[in-house]
Amino acid sequence: SILSNTGAAMSAERLIAESEEDLQVKATEYIEALILRHHKTSPSNFILGISGTNGVQRRNRAREVFSALGQRTSIHWSRVRVILLDERYGFEDDDDCNRILLQNSLFKELQLRKVNFPKEHFLAPDSTKGWQECATDYEQRLLQLFSAEGARGPTLVTSGLARDGSLASIFPEWYKNHAERWEEVVSSQMRVLCTETSLFEVPKRVSVNMRLLRNSEHVLVFLGQGTEDEWQRVLVTSHAPYSPSVATESGQNRRLLKKQTTAESLREESLPIEYIMQHKYVCFLQVMKDVASHLNIVVLGAGGDLAKKKTFPAIFQLHLSRVLPSNVSIVGCDDPNYHKDIQSTDQLFKCRLQAYLEQDGGRPSDLQDFKEKMKYVPVTLTDVKTMQELQKQLKSNSRGLTDNRIFYLALPPFLFGQAVKLIREECWPEGEGYVRVIVEKPFGHDLESASKLAGELSSYLTEAQIYRIDHYLAKTMVLNILTLRFANRELGKLFHADNVDNVRITFKEDFNVAGRAGYFDKYGIIRDVMQNHLLQLLTLVLMEAPASLKPEDVRDEKVKVLKQFRTVKPEDCVVGQYEGYQDDEDIKEISKKQGYNSKCPTYAVCVLYLDNERWSNVPIIMKAGKGLELRSTIVRLQFKKAPPQSLFGDQPQNELVIRIQPDEAIYYRILAKTPGLTSRTHEVQRTRLDLDLSRNELGRNPLAYEKLIHDVIQGESHNFVRRDEVEEGWRIFDPLLASLEAPDAPDPFPYAQGSRGPPEGDKLIDKTGYTRYSHTGVSGKASDSFQ
Repeated sequence: SILSNTGAAMSAERLIAESEEDLQVKATEYIEALILRHHKTSPSNFILGISGTNGVQRRNRAREVFSALGQRTSIHWSRVRVILLDERYGFEDDDDCNRILLQNSLFKELQLRKVNFPKEHFLAPDSTKGWQECATDYEQRLLQLFSAEGARGPTLVTSGLARDGSLASIFPEWYKNHAERWEEVVSSQMRVLCTETSLFEVPKRVSVNMRLLRNSEHVLVFLGQGTEDEWQRVLVTSHAPYSPSVATESGQNRRLLKKQTTAESLREESLPIEYIMQHKYVCFLQVMKDVASHLNIVVLGAGGDLAKKKTFPAIFQLHLSRVLPSNVSIVGCDDPNYHKDIQSTDQLFKCRLQAYLEQDGGRPSDLQDFKEKMKYVPVTLTDVKTMQELQKQLKSNSRGLTDNRIFYLALPPFLFGQAVKLIREECWPEGEGYVRVIVEKPFGHDLESASKLAGELSSYLTEAQIYRIDHYLAKTMVLNILTLRFANRELGKLFHADNVDNVRITFKEDFNVAGRAGYFDKYGIIRDVMQNHLLQLLTLVLMEAPASLKPEDVRDEKVKVLKQFRTVKPEDCVVGQYEGYQDDEDIKEISKKQGYNSKCPTYAVCVLYLDNERWSNVPIIMKAGKGLELRSTIVRLQFKKAPPQSLFGDQPQNELVIRIQPDEAIYYRILAKTPGLTSRTHEVQRTRLDLDLSRNELGRNPLAYEKLIHDVIQGESHNFVRRDEVEEGWRIFDPLLASLEAPDAPDPFPYAQGSRGPPEGDKLIDKTGYTRYSHTGVSGKASDSFQ
């Protein structure tokens, strides 16, 4: 049994979890064990009191614990009553409502298992009433429940212990210096109070007082911080001496706290947990930090756009999801000469990060927790001493533990070589800790520069230590391509020249490059999108089955198919430039400097071919553009058309469509019998077999950068680009780019913003034999507009 009789001499214990998953298991087992013991020893119903806690991170934890509890089949839920200890009053977001939190976790799992849990068995404040009326009404209903059940209070209450010492929604800032409020908190009568907070989300609250927790048979408290200091803070608060670990029958690590009596009466300066521990046996549950290793995540270029918009928000979401290692520090570095408004951790957080983290759903307590993991170190890559200061900070963070380090280079590519040189020479950890370096695209400007960059990186790092990030590879639907092809054997066989007439991949954005035209002009749409994102997608669609799902086996097959691509010929490409591009001030300056108008393409269509048996003579149509009519990324396999004299006559081609964005989905356009009494056997219509995966999504879908940074932490390199992949990609496009950028090369075809691009692009697509169809199967050309 997880429970043990520790005797009246003890007033508290601590259950230590090794990870968030372990905490979920221990908490669920603890609650389940109490419920089962109550079922066996008492004919009465088990009353479970729950607080939703504060902050996204802790509420996610609560959600997972109660979801797991709802999956337990041993519990007789007909003999369980659930009450809320507190509720947020006047909440605007459903995620801030404790009632909805339980509906989307515990009760959702019960519903999925078809367990009958009547609504009247769940008691929650009615927030449609006035604030005080809501509290009064809930107090009356709770008293009626306890009277009907013949109970003084709940059987078990669970709550998180917040950083301010609050339990449920009894906040010290609300009652301190207000003796009458403290009297209500510790009243001899169970009360429901209207409380307020300035530290957490949703200021107004409705909360039971501490008498209800005191009347509960059992109290389970989750400690927010995974440190020994947090536990010591509890000891100091309760004025109780520490006792060594005690082994139980289940072998779990438990720390026991001896009961301490005191003659001193509690005042409004006291904390709720102090009051409870004077009167109740309390079980604390805590995830402890990793005591063997430490991870430093170092962001070089922390003051830049990429870091504030992508890198730090992704790390923050990993923090909220509680998947970062328990012992982690996040170090931001940048050149103070370029970012004079950033000289400290506070300034980095306030001037660059806070607004973006709040946009991502960060609550005040979450932001504070995240900020406490952060440090800022000014670094100038031309000054070795600044890197030596960074080394001192990283060693201080690790405190003698195994020192693992991840360096995220949110820097311009020309600084990569100098950065990895200094990392290797000045910031390499001592001992057995690993080093992993994340490199952002572009990986060079052409084959020559890509090879040079790869050489610079390999001078100081092994290939296994380099993680070249391409965020497209971590999009949910991209991750599904291998599963779609190779987990569904019969479907995978369709991916063959015997069945496929053409493959088309289309990338469209409905906005132009205003604000970044100067940068974009150096690269153009082929370098910016086609040579990396789209080519990587194509490798997953076209590759052979790997020997295994190990990273190197997958990447070996991707390289093999890249080597089989022919280089793109100029006659197999059409480029365009949206009207108004030349009017951008940055572009005017560039054109003036080079003596002719910029030839940078904002649109391109390329037709590629592979020289292998599977895809022989199948045209691969790649299209990408800025300032087009809509935003989408779609992979489309158009299957061969049946002969006109076949059984059902001349019918449209079937298509398998993988929509990467927006609204990720997979669907199969096929033919089906026309419904109705008057339809004949040969009459068919085009329909869609929809494999929309969003219907089965559970919770929030992590963004690409979150997935990739988490992969780096785990040492998973599946979704990162290897050196030979980069170089083969440049080999395919290099000759084409050289011809397009020659001074005597023709200008790109103009096209109106909001259009499909220049007509010449559609004409090239038509030459491949591609047929565009309306939703009902009416055939047309690539340029036809079907509504």
